[in-house]
Amino acid sequence: MVYILKLAVNDLRNIIRDRMFVFLFFAYPVMLIVISRIIVHLIAPRIENMFRLAGEFSVLFMFFTIAIPMIFSFLAAFLILDERDEHLLTVLRVMPISRNSYLIYRMFFMSLFAFIVLLIFPPLSGLVDGTQFSYLAYIPVALLFALFTPFSALLVSSFAQNKVQAFAIFKIGGTVFMLPIFAFFLNLGNLKYIFSPIPNFWSIMSLDSVLQNGTLDIVHLGIGFAYHIALIGALFYIFNKKN
Repeated sequence: MVYILKLAVNDLRNIIRDRMFVFLFFAYPVMLIVISRIIVHLIAPRIENMFRLAGEFSVLFMFFTIAIPMIFSFLAAFLILDERDEHLLTVLRVMPISRNSYLIYRMFFMSLFAFIVLLIFPPLSGLVDGTQFSYLAYIPVALLFALFTPFSALLVSSFAQNKVQAFAIFKIGGTVFMLPIFAFFLNLGNLKYIFSPIPNFWSIMSLDSVLQNGTLDIVHLGIGFAYHIALIGALFYIFNKKN
């Protein structure tokens, strides 16, 4: 436990020392909330007569909800790459904390912050209808979205050899992981399941049920948890084999 606390303190120090990390960790979530408020209170009322969907914020809410765990996965991946460059992963072989414990901590640390931001985002953003939105139903969905943080972080740190490659993977992944939103924006019906191999498709399906009906979709939520855990386990194995 002492080593875990030391790692947490060291992580916070590393974040504070890097301006980009400070922006992503502290400023970016606040920026998403501010942008949401500006859209809801300043932009939408002025264009709703010209643009029929100006008052429909569910797609925008989905977009920001996907972006939040990606922010923290970016931080987790780059912290791992920094520590790999400093040969910390090799040093862990002879330290009281095992490599597996280190990886579990690293994934949990950033996932926890992603989960917290996901919890406070709905009421602060103003993008959801408080009369229909069920916060209790949203909590397990937020937890599922938070699982995207370790998945994405492990995906990048397992296959990127350096930070340049990590940036490239994040750019490609950012595009791919946003694709499921088009299933709802274009109203594809059952054709939306063509996006089902993308992990956060199941998270978005669960979120859509909360936004539209105020209910929890147990089937899609369960598939999402099982799929994310299986992918995280596979990437966990690949990371250990390659490092």
